[in-house]
Amino acid sequence: MNIFYFSYFSPPLLNVGANRSRRFSEYLAHSGHNVVVFREGRSHRFAHINQAIKTGTDTMVDSIAVASWDIDWCWKWPTIIHKQCYRLRHWRSPERDGDIAKRYWLMDLHWGWIVPTLKAAMKKSRTVKPDVIVVSCPPFSSALIGMYLSQWLKVPLVLDFRDAWSQASYFVDNKAFNNEKRILEQADALVVTSTADHDAYQRLYPDKLIRYVPNSYDYILDHVSDNHDVLTIGYSGTWDGFRRSAKGIFSQLAQCDFPIRFINIGDIQPEMMSLIHEHQLDDVVKMIASQPKAQLNEILAQCDVLFIQKGMPDEGKTDTHLATKAIDYVASGKPILAELPEGETLSFLRKYATQLFEVSVNQPQQYYQQLHELYRLWKENKLQVILPSSEFYSCYSCEKLAHDFTQVLEDVTAYKFAESIKT
Repeated sequence: MNIFYFSYFSPPLLNVGANRSRRFSEYLAHSGHNVVVFREGRSHRFAHINQAIKTGTDTMVDSIAVASWDIDWCWKWPTIIHKQCYRLRHWRSPERDGDIAKRYWLMDLHWGWIVPTLKAAMKKSRTVKPDVIVVSCPPFSSALIGMYLSQWLKVPLVLDFRDAWSQASYFVDNKAFNNEKRILEQADALVVTSTADHDAYQRLYPDKLIRYVPNSYDYILDHVSDNHDVLTIGYSGTWDGFRRSAKGIFSQLAQCDFPIRFINIGDIQPEMMSLIHEHQLDDVVKMIASQPKAQLNEILAQCDVLFIQKGMPDEGKTDTHLATKAIDYVASGKPILAELPEGETLSFLRKYATQLFEVSVNQPQQYYQQLHELYRLWKENKLQVILPSSEFYSCYSCEKLAHDFTQVLEDVTAYKFAESIKT
């Protein structure tokens, strides 16, 4: 098959979506398919910090960098004015910049990628006629590229929904629902990463091919920490999605009267640094910029405990998003400190994690007790790596899930071919 794979977040960008796209595109290429990946070409806050790796993709994959239009000025000025109106009343805007921008400028901050990518794809289609189009989302605007190309080139469209869609538990803004409905009418298949999303979209679109293909673990942390001086808790990822907040863990760390360290690997935001200073944790929290997955796992391997956190979902909903880091954490066999609402991620950890310590900001005493218990186990050298069941490894291996993803594309193209013969 000739596959046009649109993934705004692709290597060298360091992002969960980038890792997923890399795994699938490389598997497809090694399976004999011709894969053309279209990715963002501009510098970005998720940019690869190691310039020695030029693209981060397999040489068998044709990776085309397409630079977005510079639309930052379009949303920055309305956002500044919006926030200034709050300041005039001595209030603080409760919304993140991205949410404010969506009020004024379409569906997300990345729509500047649509037109340049459509042009690049149409030009490429003159030499490589795609048999199927794949779009990784978010950003939501990328789905429009797939929708238009599918119509123009008369080829099937497969959408890889990761999160932030209308049925997700952290979506809130339903303005994009009509766009989503229009895009799904054009799509031939929808891939989702959680069972809750699978069930929700199957109810909404009973005639649509909906497949559940979660994220996989990339590496097993097969060695234990060599740190013997201080209990070390590790966290990987950003803090600006899913209503995440480090306030709960930081307020607890500030009260600890025993040696403890918190390593944060991910995008370093000014708000995060302010929170560290506010809780006087400059000597406790170590900030490390985003890392390629191999280096990230080497750092996590040196941690005694792995931390995961999410805020509360939309009112009346449970968490429908299975966090990718939860899969990597379980694969490591290390103790997991989980500050999570009820829902998909917590249920997953309860099923597969071998050492789970649940905490809640609403129960600060219990939170502190769990931290103290982890310290006691560490001091007595009882924090061990206990690997999960073979069922987990078979269900969430990258080879198995990449095969499942490939099967979706093959099913869609086979169905389209059969339909074309009938007509």
